[in-house]
Amino acid sequence: MSDWNAAKVLALAPDPGSASAGQALASARKWTSLGASDRAIWGLCQGSGKDPYQARIDLREPAFKCSCPSRKFPCKHGLGLLLLFAKEPAACKPGPEPAWVSEWIDGRTEKAEKKAEKAKAVVEAPVDVAAQAKRAAAREERVRQGVAECRTWLDDLVRRGLAAVQSDATTECERVAARMVDAQAPGLASMLRRIPRAVASGAGWEVRTLELLGRLHLLLAAADRVNELPAALAGDVRVAIGYNQHKDEALATQGVQDLWTVVGQSFEEDDRLTVRRSWLWGKRTDRPALVVDFSVASQPLDPSLVPGMCFEGEVAFYPSGAPLRGLVKARGDGSQALAAPGGAGPHDVAANLHRFAKALAANPWLMRFPLLLPCTTLVRSADRWLLRQGEARLPLSPAFERGMQLWRLLAATGGREGTIIAEWDGEFAEPVGLFVEGDATRFLSLVARWAA
Repeated sequence: MSDWNAAKVLALAPDPGSASAGQALASARKWTSLGASDRAIWGLCQGSGKDPYQARIDLREPAFKCSCPSRKFPCKHGLGLLLLFAKEPAACKPGPEPAWVSEWIDGRTEKAEKKAEKAKAVVEAPVDVAAQAKRAAAREERVRQGVAECRTWLDDLVRRGLAAVQSDATTECERVAARMVDAQAPGLASMLRRIPRAVASGAGWEVRTLELLGRLHLLLAAADRVNELPAALAGDVRVAIGYNQHKDEALATQGVQDLWTVVGQSFEEDDRLTVRRSWLWGKRTDRPALVVDFSVASQPLDPSLVPGMCFEGEVAFYPSGAPLRGLVKARGDGSQALAAPGGAGPHDVAANLHRFAKALAANPWLMRFPLLLPCTTLVRSADRWLLRQGEARLPLSPAFERGMQLWRLLAATGGREGTIIAEWDGEFAEPVGLFVEGDATRFLSLVARWAA
C-alpha cells in the first residue's frame, strides 16, 4: 500500500509549472507502460520525439531519473508518475524491473555503499586535534576582525545620520555584507541585507531601520564578550553571527514527546538555495517547534512533513535561551489532523505577544516567532488588511497583502472565524496556515510558493 499522497508529491515540485504539468500526467492513459517492484516504480511516456521517455523512481528516498531533456528535478514525468502511483497504486503493476531501471537502482545502491564506507572511514580515522583547533582559531580571528569592521561601519553610519544613507543603502550594506561573508560571519551579512529593505519600507521606515541597527549593535557588543556570557546566550550569539548548529547538539538534549501537528510552512529563496521552515505545534505541551530544511539547486526537500498532518513523535530542540528550532528525533505514523492545534492556552493576541516578548528577552536576535490565533478573522481597515481576534488587531505584512495568499485566505474563511498560524516579526504577521472548523476541520497551507 502506498503511503504517498498528492500533497507529499507536490511538495517535491521545483516550481508551480512543474507541479501543474505533473498533475496533467497523473493518469494511466498518458503512459504506454507502467510497472513497480518493492523498491521502484517506472513508466514510459510518449513525448514529442520518436521514443517514449523513460521515467523511473527509487521509492526508498525518493530519487528520480528520466530520459527527457528537462533540467528540472524532478521533471514533470517523474512528478506525474509518482502522483499516479499515489492515487492509483494498482496502475503500476508488480513485475520484473526492466534493465534501464535495475541498472540505475543497482548503480545508486553501489554508490550509496561506497559513500557509507567512505563516511565510516572518515569517522574512524584519527582526528587531528591540532589541525582542528588551528582551523577553529583561524575562523575565530576572521570573525573577530569582521565584527570590528562592522562596528566601525555602524559607528560611521550613526554619525552621518539615517537620512544620509537613504540614497545608497543597498550598495553600502551589500559591500559590508560581502565582507562579512569573507569573514565567515554570514549571520551578520544577513542582518545587514535587511537594512535596505527597512529603509525602503515606506512610512515609519526610520523606526524599523533604527530597530534593526539596534539589534546589530547589540549583537556586535555581545560578540566582543561572548566568552563571558551564559552558555545558552553565548550559543544564541554565535548562531546569530553565523556559526552552524550541528544535529548532534539537538540529539544530545532530552527530546519532547507529544502529538505534533504541522501547522504551516514558509519558504525563502536566495539564488540557488531554498530554505523551508516547517512549524509544528505540540498538543499536550502546547509549545511550538521549528524544523528548518535546506535545498540547493532544486534538490527535493524532505517530503515527510506535510502541512496539516499530525503524528506522535519526539522533537529534540537545539540549545538556546529560547528553544524553538528543533528536529524530529523519532516519529510514528502520520495522519490528518482532525482538530485545530493548541493545548490549554491561552491563545489570545495578548498571550501570544507575551510569549514572543519572553522569547525575545532570552534571545534578542529572534527574527520570527509563531502565533497561534484561534477565533480569528480577516478584516479590512482603511487601506490595510488586519487579523482580528475579539477587539485585538494585528497588521498583515505588506508582502502577504500584495500576494495571492491573501485571496486564498479570504476565500477559505469566507468571513468566518478560523485558527490562523502566523509568523510574527514584531511588527507584521504573515499567515502560514489555517484551520477552519465546520462539519469537519479543514486545513489550508498558506505556502508562499504555490498551493499543494
